[in-house]
Amino acid sequence: MSLRRIPPAVRFMIMHGLVGFGLSAAFVAAVLWADPGGVGSLILRVGGAPVVAMLWFFTGLTFGSVQIGTAVMLQDGNDRPGGGRRLRLPAAPVPVRVEARARR
Repeated sequence: MSLRRIPPAVRFMIMHGLVGFGLSAAFVAAVLWADPGGVGSLILRVGGAPVVAMLWFFTGLTFGSVQIGTAVMLQDGNDRPGGGRRLRLPAAPVPVRVEARARR
């Protein structure tokens, strides 16, 4: 199945989910390389590949969810055909008549 035949909303979620899993791979590599508090050496000594795979998968779920949520929140919300951002003129102030009241 070609990526062009997938509905746009599903393609949007898949692409941003993959970005999150890529960030997760970088995060796991950084944890193993930096070895904060001996965590990286402990993971490699005790569990090895299955533990690294589980850490990558679960942080990928987290980072992917955050990436999808961020991408959804940053959308323009423009439902007109053609999409993209439109020039929005600043709102002009509207004069409002208010009657004064006596203070008590």
